[in-house]
Amino acid sequence: MPGQASTFTSDLAVVYLARHAEGKGPVTNFIESFERHPPGIAHDCVVVRKGFPPGESTLDKVLKRAFPHLISVSDDGFDINAYAKAAAQLPHTRVVFLNTFSEITSDNWLRKLHSAFADPAVGIAGATGSYESLLSSMKHVQKGWWLFQNEGIPKPAGLRRLFRAIRTRLPKRLATRVVATAISYFAVRSSRHDRTLDDKFEAYWANEIGPGGALARLNDMAPFPNPHIRTNAFMIERQVFLDVLPESIETKNDSYLFESGPDGLTQRILQRGLKIVVVGADGRVYGMEEWAESGTFRLGGQRNLLVKDNQTRAFQNMNAAGQRTFTRMTWGDDQGTISGRL
Repeated sequence: MPGQASTFTSDLAVVYLARHAEGKGPVTNFIESFERHPPGIAHDCVVVRKGFPPGESTLDKVLKRAFPHLISVSDDGFDINAYAKAAAQLPHTRVVFLNTFSEITSDNWLRKLHSAFADPAVGIAGATGSYESLLSSMKHVQKGWWLFQNEGIPKPAGLRRLFRAIRTRLPKRLATRVVATAISYFAVRSSRHDRTLDDKFEAYWANEIGPGGALARLNDMAPFPNPHIRTNAFMIERQVFLDVLPESIETKNDSYLFESGPDGLTQRILQRGLKIVVVGADGRVYGMEEWAESGTFRLGGQRNLLVKDNQTRAFQNMNAAGQRTFTRMTWGDDQGTISGRL
């Protein structure tokens, strides 16, 4: 790796994952935000070049403006695999991991994240957290689709095409918008469906997630509320991160499980007796039970985000109905009640 340990000047590293396949746009957006917002604390800058071609590319020229230390990995695997390879090579005490789509929004952002560790009981500090369960969310979506197919909800012109679109492969950003609209429709209309269909849907759902079912993998997920730190932007002690990594992350489902599963990153930190916290642009450190009041991920106007990403931008671009639905999916119908139960 260009830039050996002797050239590092801090015990804190900012590690940015630049995936070549995502193109120049996300990387340029990140670098511009990084240069626009002073970090407020000393650190070393390390970029993980994921899937870059041999030689110096156009993206390398953009990255070198701010990130002198380079680690190159293949495009195989997922973000966490790349984070793990970087953590194994670095000498730093603490690291901040940022994914390709990250965009810094606040001055002194790094100092604010680092301030969370003034409490020695903190094990991980993220820019965003969530209570969402993929198991519960998928059941919500599947029920809307199933009721639609079984005459359980009205079918205005064009809605059938919308639901069919959910089942097809769409570009990620478009799929997010389509799913948001579909879930929104179910959220509004579900109270009007024939309740005798509920038991039939439960039987259908049990088959879908049962052994051999199309969605059996979801049985590994905890139901809502499922608090976890999102791995788009977070700070952690490097050795702790290495210690809590699973033996392998080979599939997309493995990466989901690492982020939000019952034996994933958050749960392994909690099992160590450590706290998981979210830090807002206001510099406040929010404990797990306070996240729904943080004004960060899928909350209101997301005005308190320390770091944006593609998911927070997708939420920002939804209509009001879509935002309400995704807020409920992420934080529950009664945010205060859910928070009080954690």
